[in-house]
Amino acid sequence: MTTTLRHYRNLIGGEWVDTKQERELRSPATGEPIHTVALASADDVDAAVAAASAAVSHGSWAWDPELRARVLFEYSRLVSENWKELALALTRESGKLFGLAKNETRRLAQSIEYFAGITRWVYGRSVSPRPDLLNVIVREPVGVVGAILPWNMPLGLVARTMGPALAAGNSLVIKPDELTAGSTAAALELLSSIPELPPGVVNMVAGGDDVGKAMTAHADIDMIAFTGSSDTGKAVMRACAGTLKKLSLELGGKSPIIVFDDADLDRALDGAVEGASFYHAGQICLAGTRLLVQERLYDDFVDRLAERTADLKVGDGAERGVQCGPVISEAQMERVLGYIDVGRGEAQIAAGGMRLTDGGLDRGFFVAPTVFRDVEPDARIAQEEIFGPVVAAMRFSDLDHATELANSTRYGLAAGVFTRDIDKAMALARRVKAGTVWVNTYAQLFQNSEMGGVRQSGLGRQYGLEGLHEYTELKNIAIGIDPRLMPGA
Repeated sequence: MTTTLRHYRNLIGGEWVDTKQERELRSPATGEPIHTVALASADDVDAAVAAASAAVSHGSWAWDPELRARVLFEYSRLVSENWKELALALTRESGKLFGLAKNETRRLAQSIEYFAGITRWVYGRSVSPRPDLLNVIVREPVGVVGAILPWNMPLGLVARTMGPALAAGNSLVIKPDELTAGSTAAALELLSSIPELPPGVVNMVAGGDDVGKAMTAHADIDMIAFTGSSDTGKAVMRACAGTLKKLSLELGGKSPIIVFDDADLDRALDGAVEGASFYHAGQICLAGTRLLVQERLYDDFVDRLAERTADLKVGDGAERGVQCGPVISEAQMERVLGYIDVGRGEAQIAAGGMRLTDGGLDRGFFVAPTVFRDVEPDARIAQEEIFGPVVAAMRFSDLDHATELANSTRYGLAAGVFTRDIDKAMALARRVKAGTVWVNTYAQLFQNSEMGGVRQSGLGRQYGLEGLHEYTELKNIAIGIDPRLMPGA
């Protein structure tokens, strides 16, 4: 008996179309086939870009905020109504916990709703440089935005790009990673069903590096919004240089969680477990995978963290009670296990450190949540983004030492500090080179609060008004006034 798998196609010019190639995707938790995805070619990219260009060059989309608000509010409503189907598809495709998939679909709805509400906030300003001249500075849509997105949070990250890009009046060509193109397509099917959405405003071309390269080199794409590793982000930046595209880059991280010896111990432990993103199998760019603990507290804290980590239940994210799912693919599993092998020569393992295969886990890509202790600051596991459930714990002596360690990588995405001393917390928050610093909490993101990286963690900001403005260009319209009509002439 054969089962027909769901087949996801590409969205080009308002139509769901097939392509010459497809890929069968299998569950990272069970190895079972779940669906097939049509893979785009360079010709498909051309067709999608042409449709997107026509959508912003003709019609009222770019200049009608009321239309954009209506479409986005309706889309948020449809996602809210269909969240369970989207969450199930996301869990099957990525292996992530169903509770996390549920939160991600809700974040999609909430982000779209937020940006629907600020479509009318694309404000400019005016200035009179001399009595007979008025300069009006307006914000206009950039044009065609190419969104190149990763597999780790396909719905949350498509919302973070699509919301502000559409609210500002742009059109989109979205390239989801082929590993999670099914859940992205399922979410966009709801959007494409809205009658008021003009054809070509939103397009999807699934695929790998070849599709991404076709987009970054395309002369008619005006902006690239990329989320991924820092090294790939540099390649994207080089590719965009040929046409001088506008860029928004949200890149990798090796974020520190800093625990002072006066911290609330239970609260800090919760923050360390949550910040390590064990619940996401460590596959989050914001993950606090460098744990810095003050010397007096270090041994006790790392012992307790190791106990908590060892007790986490690992398994299929669709099962109740599971606290850590699989990594996305066999290749990613081998990458993480390779770093763990490197770590064995650099530090001591306090918890985890292996692939899990018992109880049927051998069918999937499961890595035990892992804690290394007594890690040197220059160790590879302390410097390189592993993107798996691996934490490197280090000691520090005082505020200056904590600051030095926190800033000792090429990254600058986020940081967390746990202490009861608000002066100490604020001093460290100001001294750490990071786009976001959390105090006595971690990984709290909201649509109305900007986030983004510094150093090699990215360019630009996401969410909030600054996130909206990323998808606009400023234009100065200078109006000359007959000086004879001015007062005092």
